Amino acid sequence: MSDARLSELIDRAFDHRGYVTLQRRDGSTLVGYVYNRGASHLDVLDEAARQRLQIPLSEIADIAFTGEDAARKAQQIWERRKGALEPRDTPAWGGWKESGPLLLVVALERELRSVARALGVKAQRGRVRMRTARSDVIACAIGMGGGSRRLIRDEAPRLVVSCGFSGALDAGLAPGALVLATAVRDENGDVVAAPDPQRKAAAAALRGLSFFEGELACATEVATTPAEKRALARPGTLAVDMESYPAARAAAEAGIPWVGLRAVVDTVDSSLPAFVRESEDRHLRGAFRHALTGPRAVAQLIRLGSAARRAGDALELGLRRLVPLLATAEAHP
Repeated sequence: MSDARLSELIDRAFDHRGYVTLQRRDGSTLVGYVYNRGASHLDVLDEAARQRLQIPLSEIADIAFTGEDAARKAQQIWERRKGALEPRDTPAWGGWKESGPLLLVVALERELRSVARALGVKAQRGRVRMRTARSDVIACAIGMGGGSRRLIRDEAPRLVVSCGFSGALDAGLAPGALVLATAVRDENGDVVAAPDPQRKAAAAALRGLSFFEGELACATEVATTPAEKRALARPGTLAVDMESYPAARAAAEAGIPWVGLRAVVDTVDSSLPAFVRESEDRHLRGAFRHALTGPRAVAQLIRLGSAARRAGDALELGLRRLVPLLATAEAHP
């Protein structure tokens, strides 16, 4: 499991008001309640409520949410007894407002540059901000696979757009094709469906462009070979990325509507150089090393660069259509 995915699970465990099961790297498990966290550990009350344990993050391999969120269930029971259950889109934490910003979440700085061009502003320190007549628009690069939950909590947006690059899982998608998410699925098979009103509004805005509607698969590392991509493919699943599921899950749990938009870089039958699995700041050095391996590697880099430019242009064009609509639309039609 990637560090980003584990970080996302730790955030969820801290917010969860019930027991979780911690899987340690040595194979042992611990059932308990996460009541505090530090930079390098979790504070856990064991299932018997007899011991307070401090578990180093480096020892945690996985987290399962095996206990019911009792506080949330009690709230639902109380609401039913009142005769009216709160709407499903009620935020899980306070601070969300109809007047909150439109939040665009990307992973990479080069994705953020496409967003900045679409908005007509410059990115500064991994962030873009502009104001429209109706609301602020904020875009942030958070790295591959993590950070969306904290960002959504900090910004309290009215709507979240998860956007960026992806790999195709369908043979009909070429570099530069746009995928509008109908749902996102993680590697465990958990699915978050896209809210219909916002998805339909986005589809109307993208009409006339080369875009497709379908499910996105979310992986914990870049799928670099045709075999890895085909292993992720399912009927109706069009593309794969690493960020859409955490962003959609965090938005859904906060009761905030979301839209997913991805631009295809690599086709299902193409391979990517191994260095794309490294952090973005190592890509230039990795590309140089790859080029030194021979003429075929150089040709591969040229094709990849061309495909990335097409994807960046497509993402920019799609966001030019989407942002004005989503920034002025009601968050809950």
